[in-house]
Amino acid sequence: MKQLNWFFAVSALILAGCSTGNSNIDKIVRGKGIPVKVSEIGKSINATDHMYIGTIEESFSVPLSFLVTGTAEKVLVDEGQMVKKGQLLAILNNESYQNMYQVALSKAKQAEDAYNRLEPMYKKGSLPEIKYVEIKTGLDQAHSLASISEKNLNDCNLYAPADGIVGRRMIEPGMSIIPGKPVFQLVKIDKVNVKIPVPENEIAGIQKGQEAYVKVSALGDRKFEGEVTEIGVLSNPLSHTYNIKVALNNPDKILKPGMVCKVSINNPVMGNRIVVPLSVIQVGGDKSKYVYVANSSKDKVVKRNVELGSLASNGVVITSGLSAGDLLITEGYQKINESTTIQIVR
Repeated sequence: MKQLNWFFAVSALILAGCSTGNSNIDKIVRGKGIPVKVSEIGKSINATDHMYIGTIEESFSVPLSFLVTGTAEKVLVDEGQMVKKGQLLAILNNESYQNMYQVALSKAKQAEDAYNRLEPMYKKGSLPEIKYVEIKTGLDQAHSLASISEKNLNDCNLYAPADGIVGRRMIEPGMSIIPGKPVFQLVKIDKVNVKIPVPENEIAGIQKGQEAYVKVSALGDRKFEGEVTEIGVLSNPLSHTYNIKVALNNPDKILKPGMVCKVSINNPVMGNRIVVPLSVIQVGGDKSKYVYVANSSKDKVVKRNVELGSLASNGVVITSGLSAGDLLITEGYQKINESTTIQIVR
């Protein structure tokens, strides 16, 4: 059942044609009954072309967060806005950090003055070494505190670490900001990836560098060419699938993260399979799948329960329930039931 989840998501997909042989059909004598058309089940002529359902993802995504706590004072960018590396994105109220920095600078100045007064005395031998070490340590600590205070003050400004697009904005002026909590999601979509779950019995047939063809229904089934760049090694424990990624160029940025697409990949592991048009698959009240075939006398309908595999480029794979040579009813099946009298027409 794990391979059937995609069926309902693509049930509107109509793929034409089974491979057809005429050896049985030519012998049929027309009789009375509901007219139907049949195709003799054979092996798919595109047996190694396999279709998967995937989701487009950004090629680069990084959450951006402040390193200090505070209150958001200004937010300078919106969702969907393109930004450049180093561009200022948001500012926290820095009044308290400015005050702490000024205090730290003042203490550092005092420590420097004390050190400058006492160092000559130490060199002349009139100042105990322990006192000199104490003064020197105090100076170092004051400088460190000033550096930390300056960094905290600078961290009230959040800058873009790279060119990209603001995919999400989770900050508004006046919000209390927690260090490390993302306030923006920066993405790049000039190149995108398609994430595809591949069943465990098919993953061996996919290699890095393979060509893949992607169709996006949201873009009128526009076709894009890409290649396999990643093959996962850890399976999903529930679905027993491995994720692969197909890289696509997206210079016009028309492919958006989250779009669902169909991906065709040549997979020789699949070998010869029985493939039928998705349109002929019927769904029973108990969610079982079935098709109609002609009986051995070619004049009655037989209901045949089937199990579905995954999508192929020219239909859906049947893993059980049909055999080569069966006469699958491909037209007129909407008007018949099991045992209906039929006449086969061309």
